[in-house]
Amino acid sequence: MASFARIPRVVLIVDDDADMRLYLRSCIEALRHTQVLEAEDGLEALHLLRKVPVDLVISDVVMPRLDGVALCRALKANADFAAIPFVLISGEETEAPLEADAFLAKPFNAVLLQACIRPLLNRPP
Repeated sequence: MASFARIPRVVLIVDDDADMRLYLRSCIEALRHTQVLEAEDGLEALHLLRKVPVDLVISDVVMPRLDGVALCRALKANADFAAIPFVLISGEETEAPLEADAFLAKPFNAVLLQACIRPLLNRPP
């Protein structure tokens, strides 16, 4: 069976906090063979997703305009995006929707994030 770990993967980070986007970017880029895109909220993410193929979405829950839960549900309900793994992150006490592939509560560290997303990135395209 072929290994997909060396194929460049595109990860979309969706968070309204610029510092959190920077931290997530550094954690993801440490995995190598990844390209990182960023959006400040769910609406910007939807716009980007219509233009660029993405292999994984990592989204904060609480954001203006379109929050992470609504974004997750919108993607999973759309046949064009439903197969994209979706990771929700939140500092709020909340339950992840069933549609999410993974959930991480803040604070988390790079090792935990990487352990969470590595198997999702290594799924066959």
